[in-house]
Amino acid sequence: MIGQIAKKEIHHNLTTLRFALMIILLPVLFVANALMYSLGGDGYMAQVNIHNQQGTQQAKHIEDSANKSLAELALVGPGEISKSPSRLIFCADGADTQIPRSVTMVSGGSWSRTGQYETEDYEWTPPWTLEYPLQSKAQSAMQRIKIDWVFIGILMSFFAILFTFDAIAGERARGTLSLIMSNTISRGQVLLGKYLGAFLTLMVPLLIGILMNLLFILFSGNIPFESEDWLRILGIVVVFALHLSVFIFLGLFFSSRVSNPITSLVWLLLTWVCLAFVFPSLLGTFVGNLKPILSVDEASMQKEAQLGQLRDEFRPQGSASPYNGLGETSSKLSKAASVENPEATRLWATYFTREIETKTRFADGQIDSQFKQVQLARDLTQISPIATFQYAMEGLANTGIVSYINFVKQARRYRQTFVDFIKTEDRSDPESLHIYPVKEGLSQKPVDPNAVPVFEEQISYQSVLAQVGLLVLFNLLFFIMAQVSFLISEVK
Repeated sequence: MIGQIAKKEIHHNLTTLRFALMIILLPVLFVANALMYSLGGDGYMAQVNIHNQQGTQQAKHIEDSANKSLAELALVGPGEISKSPSRLIFCADGADTQIPRSVTMVSGGSWSRTGQYETEDYEWTPPWTLEYPLQSKAQSAMQRIKIDWVFIGILMSFFAILFTFDAIAGERARGTLSLIMSNTISRGQVLLGKYLGAFLTLMVPLLIGILMNLLFILFSGNIPFESEDWLRILGIVVVFALHLSVFIFLGLFFSSRVSNPITSLVWLLLTWVCLAFVFPSLLGTFVGNLKPILSVDEASMQKEAQLGQLRDEFRPQGSASPYNGLGETSSKLSKAASVENPEATRLWATYFTREIETKTRFADGQIDSQFKQVQLARDLTQISPIATFQYAMEGLANTGIVSYINFVKQARRYRQTFVDFIKTEDRSDPESLHIYPVKEGLSQKPVDPNAVPVFEEQISYQSVLAQVGLLVLFNLLFFIMAQVSFLISEVK
């Protein structure tokens, strides 16, 4: 009996204008998606070309520095590290063009001091630190509109309510619901039959559109898939199914609550607009105003103030207050770092270490505060199954802000790996003072560029599990709501 109800529902859906509209619109959107991301200027291949250029520049930077000396490599760092582009960016764009694509290992520029009073001439370059560049690329309104699978999924959730708003209310209005219930069938079976009919009506055209999209991309040859990518695509299809299922149950709930299909449609449209646009926007704004973070200029001023205090304490430039009133220099760094003067070199190492710690604390703290604010906004907006669907898609595609957060965490681990490598290599040189991070305190011998650790980005799916779990919970919640509502509702 459930199968008969599902077949009847599918037949009814196939004869409606809404199905004709969906069956025309879906292929157009999927073909447009394939053209945009496999051939377009902001697609995968364009990002791969940029990534490869940055990788070549970084490799040359490391090779040039390593061939000079280990000390030179320790001073300038590994250079810019770019984030690998995602082959599945067409599934979930994640506004990747508006998110920084790299982190930079920046050295502080050359400083020099002319000897005066009891200070010695010395020229130095502060050691590198990890910084996070801002994304300044302007985006036009058209460029921000991306027809990815997330966009198509949101549209499909709209079709889900179009196919279910009259599933029960329409039967009730036509007087056929009492005829169905006169047979030996439970209300739960009727609800399940209606659900299966709507689910298959939506999923079969969607799967055909996805297959067309993937075949088009494969034949274009611009996005080379790997075996892992097919598993991720399978996961994305599962997320799609859970997402549509949520809105089918939601449609059945409202359809069972009212006797007029138009009333059901109005309530569903209002709910869909709130879930898709109103709640995410309001909660995002609320989080932004709840605890404003320091602006880049404010954080920069605070950092420079602390660096100024540090320079006053050590006074490496020796330009201010050269005497303390007792005829002695007030600069702790009155002697230049050198192999012949380990004590002075260690003092310079103390100064550089504290300078690095200050710069790192502000750089990491500034972006971490932004990440916490973003994460709080994401946690709150997941009250909407549409937002949960979007985040799960971005997680599987390795795009969006969470992928950048994971990239930054891995870059920080690489920062420590690089420093450990320098210290390990330096210990093998008996002529070195083994004082990091001063150039004069480290080995002056070249190092094999191929021995320098290479940054390798790993994809994390930890957040996806939580979002898939939430989608399952949404399904259970709306299923129970629809079942209870149908059980207590009148047949006529």
